[in-house]
Amino acid sequence: MEPRYLWFRRVSIPVCICRLATRLWLFFLLYAGCCSPANAAVPYFNLVLENIRHPAFNIHSASIKLTGILSPVLEISVGELLAGNWRWHDLRLRCNQIRINRELIGCEMGTLELGKLSSSITFQLSLQHKQLVLEVHPFPKKNSGEKWQLMIDWQAEKWRSVLKIVNGEGKFLADLLPQEEDSLQIHQAKLNGSIYLNGSKTSISALSTQLSINKLSFSDSSGLRVGERINLLLDLDVRRKQDVWQWRGKITWPEGEVFWQPFYFSGEGHQLTAKGIIKGDHINLSQGELSLTGIGKADFSAIASIPDQALQQARLSAESLELSTLFGSIIRPLAEETALAETEAAGKVNIAWHYQDNANQSLIIDLQNVSLTDTRERFAVEGLDAYVPWNRNEALDGLIRFSNAQILRIPLGTTHIPIETNGMQLNIPRAEVPILDGRLLIENFIASLQTSGWQWQLNGRLFPISMEKLTEFLQIQPMFGTLSGTMPKMSYTNSTITMEGELVSGIFDGVAVARNLVLTKPLSLTPHLTADVAMYHIDLDLLTRAYSFGNIQGRVDVEVNDLELVNWEPVRFDAKLTSSAGDYKRRISQAAIKNIIALGGESAVTAIQKSFLSMFEQFRYTEIGWGCKLRGHICYMSGIESASRDDKGYVLVKGSGIPAITITGYNSEVDWPELLKRLERAIESGNPVIH
Repeated sequence: MEPRYLWFRRVSIPVCICRLATRLWLFFLLYAGCCSPANAAVPYFNLVLENIRHPAFNIHSASIKLTGILSPVLEISVGELLAGNWRWHDLRLRCNQIRINRELIGCEMGTLELGKLSSSITFQLSLQHKQLVLEVHPFPKKNSGEKWQLMIDWQAEKWRSVLKIVNGEGKFLADLLPQEEDSLQIHQAKLNGSIYLNGSKTSISALSTQLSINKLSFSDSSGLRVGERINLLLDLDVRRKQDVWQWRGKITWPEGEVFWQPFYFSGEGHQLTAKGIIKGDHINLSQGELSLTGIGKADFSAIASIPDQALQQARLSAESLELSTLFGSIIRPLAEETALAETEAAGKVNIAWHYQDNANQSLIIDLQNVSLTDTRERFAVEGLDAYVPWNRNEALDGLIRFSNAQILRIPLGTTHIPIETNGMQLNIPRAEVPILDGRLLIENFIASLQTSGWQWQLNGRLFPISMEKLTEFLQIQPMFGTLSGTMPKMSYTNSTITMEGELVSGIFDGVAVARNLVLTKPLSLTPHLTADVAMYHIDLDLLTRAYSFGNIQGRVDVEVNDLELVNWEPVRFDAKLTSSAGDYKRRISQAAIKNIIALGGESAVTAIQKSFLSMFEQFRYTEIGWGCKLRGHICYMSGIESASRDDKGYVLVKGSGIPAITITGYNSEVDWPELLKRLERAIESGNPVIH
């Protein structure tokens, strides 16, 4: 079976046209011989054909008019011409100076109109030599050197044809061929080259072309597919041997720019070569090579079904691809809604892929000395080597290792992570990642690909990390103590991370617990986090020791419920800080009192209490309490209790002993971003001013 998409497979349209012209010539000679000037003052011939059906084309509403004997005029009009899936309307050919004799039919001055398209045309049909030469010069003649020349020779049962294009305008060809509304629109192009067709009887046996396309520009109606100043070189050869078509092709792209949503490419000498066969309903690409300047080369092969345009089998292999260019041109555009959209990459990558039976069969990704750097400094990896093999029906072992990395400026040490792949599942039984002076243990990591996307789960443990070192790398005020904890089962599905149970960690000689943690779209540019957080028996001395805010001794419990972060910025929470139950030393420094007074307002303490501030460095207290309900950018503040019966003000610190000092706040609504800025300035200067 021959390829169905070659709708002209059984006959050549130029040959059919030549045969039709020959029969018209014979008919006109017979007509001219039977008619004389005595019988007709102006000889006139008019042939109307309602339908002409042929395997190669169909013609509707056609007419042929031939008038005059000494200076005959030929007019041909076609209401509709169908060839394959292409359709033309209102085709008109007029030849004012047509020569007709026993050896040839020639037109030296003709016009061809197709809709709004118009061009001059000349042709010569030699019946003696069985040859047709046709030239088309489009109107208006902006390019005087433009020429489209078709030559057809046929001898006995064989024929050959060639279309030569000299400085051809691509816009003329685009207007000549029917286009759908959503198809690419050609705005400009310059074509030079030849297209050869050979055949026997009514079939094609060979096709070849050498064509250069220069200054090509195109776009679609949406603006998502655009090309500018593109130069292409096309070399194609197709030959038929019995029932098999052998073909080879080569496309070179030396210049130009293409934006094909979401990708952008520039022509820098990219080249595609391929060869194969077409047999029956299948096209076999036996050998192909794609060479991308700045990236590298990839070898590939494929088998596809022509009727349903389905890929049945494919293989691709590439070695030492330059990851920096590959990442910028292909990977990053596909991940524009994730953190990878702002990541720079360098290194080499090897890829091997196999597709068969409508499914991926195997994939191997081999990264060599790769570095990944987030431009917003959220993460970075250096010296990354990874061998990740995957087979649909086989369990395989791989390895990921890196020399160093950092997350939110926190350094990670040299790490080796063994991996196992089995079908659509990836396992990491156990891995340890050094973090500062501690380490993170990851266990039972299982990832699988489901119909809804990737899913994974894990659990682990964080061994003690120095808070002083951690805050140093986070570039925030120093804190003391250690951070450690147990990580319960965490899972990921539908772009959402959820935590089962409680995440417990040791912090500031107390305990921190996170519950109901849900993180949506963690790799996007706007991650969304909700959780409930509680801290129990936190040592205020450790917490406040390094701050200019002042020293407070004691223990507090903190609850933050309904915490909601968008892009890691809080937009909602209900927070409450209260003194922990129990017997412990409760002291507050003069500096801390001043800052709390500033937080509470000018009238936070009485005049008598203010006078004591300069006389004592420390004061006793019974209880400390503060609350904040954040809604958007507003913090609705509260304290231990109301300061008066009419609920004006709230108590922040309840004093004890002599002198007793009680601090009352009166600002019930505070702009949260502004409060953070002023607190930051207060910590730096040691003298906050908060209204």
